[in-house]
Amino acid sequence: MQRLLTNSIQLNWLRTFEVVGSKLSFTIAANELNMSQSAVSQQIQLLEHHLNQKLFIRANRTIRLSDAGRAFLPIVEATVNQLNIGAAQIFAPLNEANVDINVNTAFAILWLGPRLQNFNAIYPQVSIRQRSNNWSEDFEISTAEIDIRYGKGSWQGFESHQLVKPSIRPYCTPANAKLIRDHSDLSYMPLLDVVGTPQGWDSWLSKMKLNDLPMQTRQFMDSHATSASIAASGTGICLMYDELMHEGAFSQQLVAPFVESIDTESTYYLCYRSDKALSEASVLFKDWLLSGVEE
Repeated sequence: MQRLLTNSIQLNWLRTFEVVGSKLSFTIAANELNMSQSAVSQQIQLLEHHLNQKLFIRANRTIRLSDAGRAFLPIVEATVNQLNIGAAQIFAPLNEANVDINVNTAFAILWLGPRLQNFNAIYPQVSIRQRSNNWSEDFEISTAEIDIRYGKGSWQGFESHQLVKPSIRPYCTPANAKLIRDHSDLSYMPLLDVVGTPQGWDSWLSKMKLNDLPMQTRQFMDSHATSASIAASGTGICLMYDELMHEGAFSQQLVAPFVESIDTESTYYLCYRSDKALSEASVLFKDWLLSGVEE
């Protein structure tokens, strides 16, 4: 009998192929999967050897899907999604339920929103009710089981889990990026800053030794989501966390013209009270959220 191609195929090969195929980047896939880039490349090579087909075409430090890879990717995506749905229905059955969360506006728009479809597919019986907040006093009066806050990760009485690496760098439209030949060209572009964040353009410019740039126009707003939206309109350049740019509309509208970044004291955290047990539905949402970060 002819050997089935799926015999002895490993699930982690398929998961790696799914991420690399959707991102078309071994570097981004390695970050999402919490693996080294060489390990990602090795898993793709093992899968290609097993299938006796090239799934990617590699040239000039870029990759693209081969014809076979392009045909195989939607099958793998559908299979992984169906596996997640089936496992959730069998091992985590739950009647209709609501999960109330207080969530930072930028995280809700830039990270959570583009990924909620995945949660809905796995747990269609669970409704997420979001209330967007940005300031600490809003969270202090919250009655939600789960908060997603921007801060240093230390809130008395709360357990917190980091969701986004504390590092930001400039982002702007591709058209504006073409106008930037070197760092000094920032003199002619409005810098979009977020109030209430300890590290912003002053810190980035200081690291680049550009404190004395002339003709700098500054605009200030109270949310990374607002600064990204203004940057996407073509008005200026913002500082943004890479993880907030991987999905959603802004991932297609904004690019990073510089590789240099700065570390921030604060970032985005998942929080819940340490002295109170979460409901079953909230535990599912918490675990789903953290699994998306740890991949």
